[in-house]
Amino acid sequence: MQGSGTDPGALRQRLISLLGAERDLVREFIAVLGEERETLSHTDMEPLFALSERKGQIVRQLDQLSTARIAVLAQAGLPHDRDGIQKLLGDAGAPAWGEYLAAAEQARNINLENGRFITERLKNNHQALAVLMAHADQPTTYGRDGISRTRPGSRILGSV
Repeated sequence: MQGSGTDPGALRQRLISLLGAERDLVREFIAVLGEERETLSHTDMEPLFALSERKGQIVRQLDQLSTARIAVLAQAGLPHDRDGIQKLLGDAGAPAWGEYLAAAEQARNINLENGRFITERLKNNHQALAVLMAHADQPTTYGRDGISRTRPGSRILGSV
């Protein structure tokens, strides 16, 4: 590590602190994703707006912490990648790094699940809408028995 006279131990502690803060925010993000999933399983989608806003706030805070992490690694003369992080942390910071990675992986998986769930709901809604629109374009017709039909070949109202 080549820093500009900065104590590697102090940088290590700063990085451990940042990773702890990021881990806590990622766990908060996981909780919001859980609320999002619960809301998606209901018909009232109004709470999604507030959840989306909260997710955005957390992401902005995570971006700020990431910027600070990049700065700490730069001060240590290390690249901002897994190797640089692991080199600065050493054995002392391995637990913080592991907890952060586990939380980030969990958040990623839940977010992907929610995305798949949303995609499936959209697909079902589009299919239902397509069926409704297809039938809306057809004239209302009645068969000889007086029952309404929407297929070609049925008679249009008032026709013989």
